[in-house]
Amino acid sequence: MRGAIPQEACIASTFLQRSQQGVYNYMTKPKFKMANVRCNITIEKYQIPRYAHVPNTSLHGIPVIHYKYAFPKPTDADKIEDVLRINSWTPSWRYTMYTDSHFHSTTHEALVVISGAAKILIGGDGNPDAVTITANTGDAMFMPAGVAHRLLKDIGGRGWGAGEGFTMIGAYPVGGEEWDMCYGRGEEGIEEKVKKTAGLEVEDPALGGDLEGED
Repeated sequence: MRGAIPQEACIASTFLQRSQQGVYNYMTKPKFKMANVRCNITIEKYQIPRYAHVPNTSLHGIPVIHYKYAFPKPTDADKIEDVLRINSWTPSWRYTMYTDSHFHSTTHEALVVISGAAKILIGGDGNPDAVTITANTGDAMFMPAGVAHRLLKDIGGRGWGAGEGFTMIGAYPVGGEEWDMCYGRGEEGIEEKVKKTAGLEVEDPALGGDLEGED
């Protein structure tokens, strides 16, 4: 779990939240790329070992990252997509999460909840080391290549401009927009593809700058 957000970031956060009444104000500071920084953000990281035909984080060591309270409510999907673009991520879709466990072998994925809440299983069905998280409106997630995830339960909740139920923005890093669907059924060439993603230049989708998981 991440410690306290630096004071410089908190000052910038106050300015950013004030500007959200209209549009996001993008700033670049010497130490921080301030596309989106919030003082109350809580960050949790997970390393999940291989299970059956699902590599999870075993091949590259890049953690799953859950950013709680990454974006303020009510959420504005268009503005969140702007933040993702500033942080070098390409928004691709707005939808819920599939109930079938799946992963992507060719790229990493950023997910931002724009309405509702859900229980999400990360690591694969039957995996004793799998993790279940609760993702709420305004939360963001970083799913590294190879990590299985699925919707366990749509908790519901009134949407903020995106309708009822659990809805997310899905985005992929610039230069890694081509994503595939894998289900841990022994698909060929998975390990090689996942290993190649270590060469992708990835910025932190929620905070900007270096990826939070890269210590």
